[in-house]
Amino acid sequence: MAPKLNCSPLLLAGLLVSVFAAAAATGDYCYAGFGLPDFPLQGCREYVAHQTCGAGILGAPSVPVETLQQQCCQEFSQIRQHCRCEALRYFMGGTLSHPHHSSLLARPGCPTEPQRDFARMLPTPTQCNLVTEFNTPFCFGMDEPIARE
Repeated sequence: MAPKLNCSPLLLAGLLVSVFAAAAATGDYCYAGFGLPDFPLQGCREYVAHQTCGAGILGAPSVPVETLQQQCCQEFSQIRQHCRCEALRYFMGGTLSHPHHSSLLARPGCPTEPQRDFARMLPTPTQCNLVTEFNTPFCFGMDEPIARE
């Protein structure tokens, strides 16, 4: 005769909750801190600023610009393909819940709008050459705020 297992309903419910939580954590979410780093593309700040404002305003970069680009593209490539546009949107100007958050460098003589224009090009072949959620090297609707938060 096989041994009889006693499972309390509370133990079974706890097990199911943990299984569903683990499944949700591996989902297709693309929010800062959940599917994305808390501050995505921080490694791109100096590269974007130097490409748009130049060394005349910002001074010499801490490392060669080519190295800044490699670091930026390396960080960008580590973001899951379907989250790259969300990361870029967050980097460029925040979200609906944090509309004034931007990772762009705010310096006198280096306005953020040209930086945003350049940041839009980061996934393209001339920059990081990365495929986004649209299976293309660019993101659609980059002028629109994030509505999925």
